[in-house]
This record gives sequence, structure tokens and C-alpha cells, in this order.
Amino acid sequence: MPINYLYIDDEKKETLQLLIESMEIESGNEIKIQHTQVMESMKALVSYIQANKGKYQGLIIDQDLKAASDEGHKADYFGTALAQQLRTEMAIPNLDSIPIILLSNEEVIVESFLPDDSSKNLFDFVIKKMEIAVPEIKSRVSKMLIALVEAYNLAREFRKPLGIDLDKDEIQRLLGCNPDIFKFVDSRFVDFLSSKPSDPHALVGAVYSTLIQSAGMLVTENMLKTKLGISDDSEGWQVLKNEFKPYMYSGPFKSLKERWWFAGIENWWFSFHEENVLQSLTCEERVSILSRHFNISNLNAIRTRYPNGDQSMYLWVNCVASGLPLDPYDALRVRDPDAKIWEQPKYLDLLAFLNGESSKYVIHADDKKKVKHLLERLKPDVND
Repeated sequence: MPINYLYIDDEKKETLQLLIESMEIESGNEIKIQHTQVMESMKALVSYIQANKGKYQGLIIDQDLKAASDEGHKADYFGTALAQQLRTEMAIPNLDSIPIILLSNEEVIVESFLPDDSSKNLFDFVIKKMEIAVPEIKSRVSKMLIALVEAYNLAREFRKPLGIDLDKDEIQRLLGCNPDIFKFVDSRFVDFLSSKPSDPHALVGAVYSTLIQSAGMLVTENMLKTKLGISDDSEGWQVLKNEFKPYMYSGPFKSLKERWWFAGIENWWFSFHEENVLQSLTCEERVSILSRHFNISNLNAIRTRYPNGDQSMYLWVNCVASGLPLDPYDALRVRDPDAKIWEQPKYLDLLAFLNGESSKYVIHADDKKKVKHLLERLKPDVND
């Protein structure tokens, strides 16, 4: 059965048909999108969704709903107001709690409603309408629309009355962990999730924003290569990658990108090399140990990005803008007052900062004075 989304947009169906078909085809027809123009009131729309209980697993809403529908209806509200009303109805609950997506051409609106872990956030995902034509973005959107429905379906299974927490066994099942993997989950994150079961929207948001989107407990393939010191041109990477299967993340949003529980991989490292923690070794040293232990000859160490300077090769984190590997010693921290205690700080590479790749990020106040010292030590080529 396909996943059905109701798409509320004041434009005519024929205007949106290409966009809708494009998203459906990208999903392999796992997603079906039914478009409707505005109705005579928000109450009428809520009644329509109630009358079609179970038919729609998600909602897509445009921000600007001012054009009159074919039936002559004209909304006196924006998509954000509609989303607020729908969230209220889901909280009561008069409606099943399902994902709400903002699809808009208004860049300021999209940037303003990027979701975090707060239950006050209206939208689970925001999309710039004009970017749907970009293949990479369209693919990501398609995966996200499917993953959100799967996450909400799971979160509703754990829904409880306000004031009753999830126990550890339930959180273990929610995250798709076996007992051996669950011991690697930060207890502070477990406590944080335990208070969320009364609101599936808040529970899904907490998992996505403070586990999936953040670095720390989970690592992506790019992050894992950095922590092991392995360059992208290493043909032996796929052989080594098989070692990490036991530590693969298999909870909500697992289909978006491969991720691993890094505490498990650190435990794996100590199983054959107790002498040094990974972070205490240079990339060359880490790769040398891996190549020797697993008899893989075509693993290459990450090389410096600053050949004219003195870059530390104890690489451990990745630039939030460019993805390039860094030692925190050579990086600039990003201001992130909402970060949870179990999340790794976000970092910027000096060149990403100098070349304007980091315009959406603000440097932590304590690191602004660090820029001058990094310029002197790394001697970057700003044209790189």
C-alpha cells in the first residue's frame, strides 16, 4: 500500500501536477499525493481529515493560501496558522498525529520554520518548492516523506497519557537496538526520550534533531572515515566497512543514510588494539594499525588540506558546512545554544568560513579570536 499525503495548496491542480508526479515517481510510487485547494474554513478541512481517518498518513501545506479555489473559497489564514490548528487537533487528539510538511517558495518562511526537537515546532520538514527540481534534493525529500510516516507510525505505538514515561525496554525497541547495542546509548538521551510519549510529534522530533541530525552517538560514513583516518580514495574501505555491521543504526530514519553507534565502534577498536584510543593517534597511525590487523593494503590516510601550514592530523570531526575532516584544535565552533549535552559541538573549517560556505552558521563568541591564530598557523589558500 502506498503512503498517502494530502497536499493543501491554493494553486490549481494542473499547475502542480508536474511537481506532484515528479515526487511520486522519485519515491518509486511508494508515495501518492492528493492535491486539494483551500476549503471554506479551517474547520471544514479538519472535518474532512476526520471523515477520512486513516486515509492520509501525512500532510503537505503551502504557506501562501491567498488565491481563490475553483469553488470560490479563499483562505483568510496562512499555512502556518493551519498547521497550528492541526497540531492542536492532534494533541487533543481529535486527529491522528501525522507528519506535517511545509512546502513554500518563500525562503524566509522556510528558514524560519526549520524543525528542532521542540514540540512547539509546527513542521517536521520544510522544503523550498523551487528546489524540488534538483535531483539530489528531490531524492532526499522523497526519502524523508517516507521516513517521517514510518517514524510517526512507530511513535504512535508508544503513545501514553501525559505524565507516564517510556521505560528503558520501550526506548530500546523504539531505537531498534538489541541489548548489546543499547548499552552504547547515552543515558541522558534515554532520559530525554522517556518523557516524550504523550506527543508523537515531539518524540519523532527529539529522535530526528538530537540523534539523527547531530554528531556524537551516531556517525555517518563520512564521519566514521574521519575518526578512523581513512581517505575517500581508499579502495579497501568497503572491505573494512563490513566490520561495522553489528553497530549499524536500525531505528527511525534509518533509510535516510547509513549510520553507526560510535561507542560500539570504539569498543570494536579496543578489541584488537588496547594500547591507544583512536583520537590519540594521527590518521597515518590509525590507518597503519587497521591495514596491518586486517591485512588490507589499499587503505589510505587522509592528507592535509593546508600543505603550506601546520595542520594537526589528529582528525576527529567534520566541518558542518563542507563535511571536510578536522581536528577540533584547527576548527571553529558554531554557536548552538540549543544543543543537548550528549551532542557533539558543530565545527567549521577555516576555509569554509573564509570562502563564505558557512553563511548560515554563527561562530561561537569564544572562537572569534581564534580566526587570526588559525590564519597564521594554517596559511590557507583562499582560492582552494
